[in-house]
Amino acid sequence: MDVGLKRELEAKVHAGERLTREDGIALYECDDLAWLGGLAHEVRTRKNGDVVHFNVNRHLNMTNVCTASCAYCSFQRKPGEKDAYTMRIEEAVRLAKAMENENLTEL
Repeated sequence: MDVGLKRELEAKVHAGERLTREDGIALYECDDLAWLGGLAHEVRTRKNGDVVHFNVNRHLNMTNVCTASCAYCSFQRKPGEKDAYTMRIEEAVRLAKAMENENLTEL
């Protein structure tokens, strides 16, 4: 992204102006992450103050048995394979209840 476009986008952000679709595409294609992060931080701070929220989650997978064979998945097991599992509802509920005191915001 050339310097002129950066300055134009900075001026819009500083003024609180709505960005256009073209502006969004230019920002998406920009590889200057420090600059982008600075702009994003400015907008977030203006809208929310100095408040940040975090999501604390846990994944409870009822099974790891799958027949899809996705090339990127190291989690799945084939039916009958060593380490394959399928939980009963009671087991999943027991595990979920064991997480009650972890201050989760999402399960």
